[in-house]
Amino acid sequence: MTFQELKARNAGRNFDQIVVVVKDIFDEMAELRRIYGAAPGDVRTVTCTTDDGVEFTEKRATYFYINTSLCVIEPVSGETVYKKFLDKHGEGIACVRERIAPDKFDAEEARYASKGFAPVQKITKDCCKKSWFEMDDLGILFEIISDDSEKITPSYVIQDKIQQINITTPDVYDTIAKIVDRMEIGPFELGAQTPSALRDWGFREDGVIKKVDDFKFIIAIIPCGNIEWEVIQPVTGPLVYNDFIKRRGIGYHHILLEVACANWDKTFETYAANNIELACFGKLGPVDWCYFDTEEQIKFYTEMRTDAVMDKLPDGYFIGWYPEEN
Repeated sequence: MTFQELKARNAGRNFDQIVVVVKDIFDEMAELRRIYGAAPGDVRTVTCTTDDGVEFTEKRATYFYINTSLCVIEPVSGETVYKKFLDKHGEGIACVRERIAPDKFDAEEARYASKGFAPVQKITKDCCKKSWFEMDDLGILFEIISDDSEKITPSYVIQDKIQQINITTPDVYDTIAKIVDRMEIGPFELGAQTPSALRDWGFREDGVIKKVDDFKFIIAIIPCGNIEWEVIQPVTGPLVYNDFIKRRGIGYHHILLEVACANWDKTFETYAANNIELACFGKLGPVDWCYFDTEEQIKFYTEMRTDAVMDKLPDGYFIGWYPEEN
């Protein structure tokens, strides 16, 4: 697809769920409450059968945000996509789900199949129609659900947004080319965070936050419907992505929560009080960002940034667009 076709394609898309797969859902719920102060809007145990006859049971806790939801799943029985993901990759962010108009669902499923990704799991019931795709070369699962499927009415909605889902990769250009071709997400704005682009920074090295002299990571980002998709390639320096790539190779690494500028310092105080380690921080133009090392506690990293408006990219940051603007 061209630059303009992608922009038009992505305007109204709805990625309504991010799935975290864990071994113990109650430990995860306790840590999400401690770290995020978050309460689930729905908790249930589900027993169901896939279209190919696999009966399974899962425990689920869903946290509803203003724009999307975070669903924690503990596989209990049955060889589902989530059980296989947990066995292969361990705990962490496993899947993103997109809602598809009912009259376009079959065509969208067929489009993925034409790219070599037939569904690895399907559930077709009176109350729902869902298909999952396994993308091993991206280290992720992706789900589509018909928009006329039954929706949960949450008992509680967190008054914040999950602004972004990240894929961390050793090769940003290869990864975004696959995402554009396969998922029709784009166009991606590419930039490099380096000492020349940032106004302030610090990275944890040998247990201490340092203002290191040499670091670089390449970012590809696109606001797509209700959420941003970001792809990051670490290049050099003591970066939070390095261990993940050594362990996993590629996959979903973190989510991003946006914080009002006035509450930025308070956020640091809250995380410190909960013994959550600051992994790194920086300032790109007027926007402050940081990562907290929440991987041990909630099985993925947490990025924060302020809601300052980026009205002009700093010199030395912008690389270009993929695909190129035409």
